[in-house]
Amino acid sequence: MTVDELFNEWIECYQKDQIKIQTYVRYKSLYKFNIQPLIGERNIEDLQKREMQVVMNKIKTRTSERTGKPLGYVSVNMCLTLMNMMFEYAVDFDLLEANPCSRVRGISAKDKRRVVAFTKEEQVKIEKFVEETNNDEYFGIILDLYTGLRIGELLALEWGDIDLREGFMCINKTVFTTVNENGEWRTVIDTPKTRTSNREIPLPDWIIKRLKKLKDKAISRMVVCKNDGSRMSTKLYRWRYNEMLEKLEIEPHHFHALRHTFATRALENGMDVRTLADILGHANANVTLNVYAHSMTEHKRHMMNNMQRVTVDE
Repeated sequence: MTVDELFNEWIECYQKDQIKIQTYVRYKSLYKFNIQPLIGERNIEDLQKREMQVVMNKIKTRTSERTGKPLGYVSVNMCLTLMNMMFEYAVDFDLLEANPCSRVRGISAKDKRRVVAFTKEEQVKIEKFVEETNNDEYFGIILDLYTGLRIGELLALEWGDIDLREGFMCINKTVFTTVNENGEWRTVIDTPKTRTSNREIPLPDWIIKRLKKLKDKAISRMVVCKNDGSRMSTKLYRWRYNEMLEKLEIEPHHFHALRHTFATRALENGMDVRTLADILGHANANVTLNVYAHSMTEHKRHMMNNMQRVTVDE
């Protein structure tokens, strides 16, 4: 059996009915662009651990098919996770005696690229642009800067998810674009990324006031939509966002930088990590600490500088 044959059997017969459609598409994409070119035609019984570490090292140097940039930390390690799962399947079903990927290393936490957040000066420019543009389609960018939503959560948000009287919003779904089995693009609304991604987020008073004004003139059940009331796609909203950064002459960053900016500002303003983890939808505070360790370093330095020297009266 070749690696291609193993992957197809594992993904179609064993995994497809057990995972979200976006996970299914993600696995197929990672395999097609990063694993298949290296070992797709190889016989699974011929693969050795030392060779698989070499394969993994090559994956670390590959570029993203979508962005043309080096694969990110998450994508690289997901390739290793993917190979481990399919080879464990082969072991469990007596296709292999041992998993050739066991003990193979991906990218360690110390090699993880630092998350990117906008500076305070850049954030002021972004917010000023949105205010002066006077286009309600852009308000989602402001909302993201003060809630840390993922783009799919932002564009799936409906007015029914927001309690303007009590001042909180419920995150219970996400929207994304993917291809179906016929290769046709379609928009899918699904439950959020993980169980902990279902959450309630309290809203600042000034955000509530802005949302009330938006709701009074809303022609769609969607909070962030096109001006004609139709659904805003993630692709179009990313394009609008990138166009804005280009106009402002701000270094381009992934849309996720808005989420990182929210988290960074929250830590700078003294929000505790447990609360931030809940708002971001992280499984636990350790995830938040690992992702935003650099922000915590600056926060701790600031706190230490505020420490007053204890003096003893003579």
